[in-house]
Amino acid sequence: MTVHRRLLLAASLAAVLPAQAQQRRPQTVPLLVGVATALSDSGFARHVRAALARDTGLAVTMTPGASGKLLDLLERGELDVAITHAPEIEAGLEKEGLIHDRRFIAANRFVLAGPVATQGKERGKDPLGLAGGTDAAAALARIAEAGAQGQARFVSAVDGSGAQLKEAALFRTAGVVPQGPWLLKSAGGAGETLAQAAAQGAYVLVDRGTWLASKQRAGLGVLVQDDPRLADRFHAMRSFRSHHPAARMFVDWLTGPAGRRVVARAPGGYSASRGA
Repeated sequence: MTVHRRLLLAASLAAVLPAQAQQRRPQTVPLLVGVATALSDSGFARHVRAALARDTGLAVTMTPGASGKLLDLLERGELDVAITHAPEIEAGLEKEGLIHDRRFIAANRFVLAGPVATQGKERGKDPLGLAGGTDAAAALARIAEAGAQGQARFVSAVDGSGAQLKEAALFRTAGVVPQGPWLLKSAGGAGETLAQAAAQGAYVLVDRGTWLASKQRAGLGVLVQDDPRLADRFHAMRSFRSHHPAARMFVDWLTGPAGRRVVARAPGGYSASRGA
């Protein structure tokens, strides 16, 4: 289902169904926080949870998942808070009143990685000559062209993930409809997608945090980066249908001075500045 159709469905359901009462959960049970798999695989989530426990004593259960799936769970009240990187879906749900208190948490970047020579004079170079580029859409167009000729493969992220949504936007910019045997679907989250690309000698769009943390990227190198369209921004938001007393406290801490310092020191190269 496209993002546009999903938002239309959410709006129509909100219009015809009676509003659900908030599900009040006692503070004695852990706060349920969904985190994008990129935040889990990079070590960011573990770092934040440890700092939160140290500073506040709050008990938190963090569940990784694709951003689109987490936002569905949040809207249904099955999570108290979600931290995702799917800004178009987030903004649509917020506009419809299905989630609330959406706040900027961290900024990072996606990178386009792919197979590179590991030795000799060609070390660091890739078969398509993409290395050193800064136009991600043009690079994806070149990969699609080579893929149609059986000369390249690309591992697409899990549907609904922040990486998959970014891929889709870049392919649209490139004027490419990604389809065919060259397009491989990921079997898992951010780290698993990267590992699959390495195993199959394929190209992949991956968040920088996961790239830095992964030990399963042999044979791959970063080819395209620093394109402004590769910006990756994470937001935290609370469920409208679930009320845990600690949810507001968690978001306040994460966006306050202590949380900003924790974000800036997290593994994966995240920035607490929106302009990063």
